[in-house]
This record gives sequence, C-alpha cells and structure tokens, in this order.
Amino acid sequence: MTELWQRAAWEIADDIRAAKLRAVEVVEVFLDRIERFEPTLHAWCDVDSECARSQAAEIDRRIKGGDDPGLLAGVPVGVKELAAAQGLSDTHGSMLYAGRIADHDCSEVARLRAAGAVIVGKTTSPEFGSVNWTRTHVHGTTFNPWDPTRTPGGSSGGSGAAVAVGQVPLATGSDGGGSIRIPSSYCGLFGFKTSNGRVGNDPEAFDASLTAVPGPMARNVRDAARYVDVVGGPTVNDPISLPKPASHEAALLDGSSIARLHGLRCAWSSTLGFAVTDPQVEEQSYAAAVELAGAAGLEWIDVDVRIPRPGRAWSLLSSLAMAADHLDRARGRFDDLTPVVRAGMEWCERITIDDVTRAYRRREEILAAIARAFDQIDILFTPTTATTAFVAEGPPPIVIAGQDVGGMGSVPFTAPFNISGQPAVSIPCGFDGDGLPIGLQAVTRRHDDDVVLALGLIAERTRPWPLLAPMAST
Repeated sequence: MTELWQRAAWEIADDIRAAKLRAVEVVEVFLDRIERFEPTLHAWCDVDSECARSQAAEIDRRIKGGDDPGLLAGVPVGVKELAAAQGLSDTHGSMLYAGRIADHDCSEVARLRAAGAVIVGKTTSPEFGSVNWTRTHVHGTTFNPWDPTRTPGGSSGGSGAAVAVGQVPLATGSDGGGSIRIPSSYCGLFGFKTSNGRVGNDPEAFDASLTAVPGPMARNVRDAARYVDVVGGPTVNDPISLPKPASHEAALLDGSSIARLHGLRCAWSSTLGFAVTDPQVEEQSYAAAVELAGAAGLEWIDVDVRIPRPGRAWSLLSSLAMAADHLDRARGRFDDLTPVVRAGMEWCERITIDDVTRAYRRREEILAAIARAFDQIDILFTPTTATTAFVAEGPPPIVIAGQDVGGMGSVPFTAPFNISGQPAVSIPCGFDGDGLPIGLQAVTRRHDDDVVLALGLIAERTRPWPLLAPMAST
C-alpha cells in the first residue's frame, strides 16, 4: 500500500478536492516527515507548523462549504529561500540579511496559495543562489538523502533534498544557470526549466542577466506540469514574461504533446565542444538518450554541437547582476560573505568596460552557436551534470576523468540554455558505482515546453525511476 507521503502531489490534491482526504491530516504527515529527517538533512531554514495547520484547516472548511480551492488543494509545499513568502525567513542565504522576514508573497507563492497549496516553510539555498552546492554562513550545510556525505546540489538544494526524502511532495525552485536541473540530477528528481518568461518574475527576483526562471522541484512529470500550469503567466515587472499558455498537464493527459514528438530530429553531445564528462555519467545518460529517442519516434542526427566556453563571461555577468542587488549592502562586510559571492563582489569593484563588453560578445557567440545547432535539430540530449553529487561542503571537483576542468566544469551543460532561454528537463536515468543518481538533460526550442515534458513522460513510462531516495523509507 502506498503511504500518503509517497503519493504524487496531483493525487493528493485531487483526493482533497473530492473530500477523500482532509488537508489537516495530510499536513500532519508531512510535518512529521520534516521533523524526522531535518536533523540529518538541514533542508529547511524556517518551518511554521502552526501556520501550515491553519492553512490546511481553511482548505478543509472551503471544501466542506462546496468551494474548490484549486489544482494544488491542501498540498504541502516548501518555498526556496530566494523566493519571498510572507511571514517566513527572507535571508537569501546571506548573513547580510540574517533575521529578515518577508512582508509579502512573491507572485509565484501568491499563485501557489491561490491554487490551494499549503506553504509549510522555507528551504535552504546557497547565498544568493550563487553556487551548485548548498552551504551558507547563515544556515550551514544541506545534505543529500541519497548519501548524507554528498551535496543535494544548488541552488535549489534544500528543495531538492526535501522533495527527494518525502518531506513535501513539491517545492519551489529557480533556475538561473541550472539551479533546478542540477539538484534534480543529484537527487534523482524530474527537473523542469521552463522557457525563459513562461513564469514571470518579480522585481526582487528579476535577474539583470535575463536568465533566471522560477519553477518546480518535483518527483514526477505530471506534478511538474501542474505546478507550471498554476504559477505560469506574465508579471508586469518582467519584460520577457509570456502569456499564460494552455494547460501542460492536459496536453500530457490527452496525448497531444506526445504526438508532437514523432519525427523530430535529435542529437547527442557529452562535450558541447568544451566539457569533460565522467565516463559513468556519459555511458548511462547516452544509453538513456538512445532508448528515449527510439521510444519517442525521434530521428537521430549526427551533429557536432560546439558552443563557446561560457565560464568567464557567465561568471562576470552573473556577478554583475548579483552586485546590482547586494553590493551596496555588502561593502564593509565582505568577511560575512561566502567565498564565491565575495570573489564576485570584489571582481565587480575592479572590472573595466572592456571586461563587460567582452562578456556580452561571448554571450552573443553562445547564442549564435546554439542557433546554428538548432537549425539542424529539434532536441539536444546531454548529461545534466558532468559528475554525480560531490561532497556536501563543496567545492565541486575541478578534475574530471583526469582532466582539469576549472570552476564550472562539474556543471557545464545547463547555463548555455539559460542564456538562450530554451526549455530543458533533467530526467533520472541511472546510477553511478556509488549508487548516486545520474540525470539526462533534454533541451528543445524556445516555447516548446510541452515537447520536453512529453519526453519526460515517455521516459517515466519506459524507464521508471525511484521516486524517493532510499533514506525516505528509514
């Protein structure tokens, strides 16, 4: 018999809406899960149990009165520390804002509440979402439920760990350079980065580099689709936000998105022209890509995809966006910053206009290279990450397969598609010799979000993955 904490978010919501479950019973199960595993994982920086119980009771009252609270009725949801949720911690993982409490909901959280979600608390993130592991001066280190000596990734690391161990069925994430897909790969989750603009940002979350998108941390494809159906749509403050699309979940259920796949052209790359991938990761993800292409009826194309190395330009533009929001507050307090954030702030104080123009030119070169590739193909498969999860305290490996790869070398495959704004998913596809999850990334053309969701659903049916980390059953 499936335990309540093992069930999908959509199932829980539909049963609560049909009065087959009570939201107050559901929230107690998940609050117990948080209490049980939190001493091991440190996935949460703030939990408000009484407020969660009050929200759940209100959902039950509405249903008893004949109201339908919405698509996520009574589903307990964790909110990533970078997103504002009224009355909860709002430090952005930084000592600069230690003790700050949000006085409002961001648009994403407001839309979740409007759909009946029960906001349980805040999950951990690295400082300002700056790195791909989750360790901060203000909240400490977050651990991976597949192996508590390893990181759950970043920057949606706390959300990834919480969902993978069954502390909540869903949590918010955000992806400015891989921050949904990376922890999904490390934690064995289905990670969905929407087309840039599909979920509109608010001013405090709007990234001047135009790369960051909100989105779900989920265990299955249907939950991810329903989440985006709830939170998708434009915001006034986000100039690249898009109109609310037709239902992604409905397109999966009626088969229309899957029908679109037949005959689409796909290709594989384990380097993008510059990256190095661990042999186990490459072997498992390539085999999964071949199997998925066959199951989806894709046409396999031999294309040598080469993208200019984004590392230095990416780091500079990301640092500038971070400095725009936080440098004034950080001056005189650099010792309070984590090492990567401090290095970025210090860099911004000494860069020249030539540094900035070179970075923007490199971004243009990356966009042109991606455009050339997608003139020939419709879908690109890569490993999601170049390695499996590394040590929890970081830093990431700088040598892979005997080659020096530098600072971004463990996550070379995600950021280019934030620059291009394309939708991408990370699909669990296997394990390394230590039993750690491996992810397969699928990328398609901008606005074709239903295509990558359909690929995820086919993979889920033909090569099912464990929906929870082994620790979840202990």
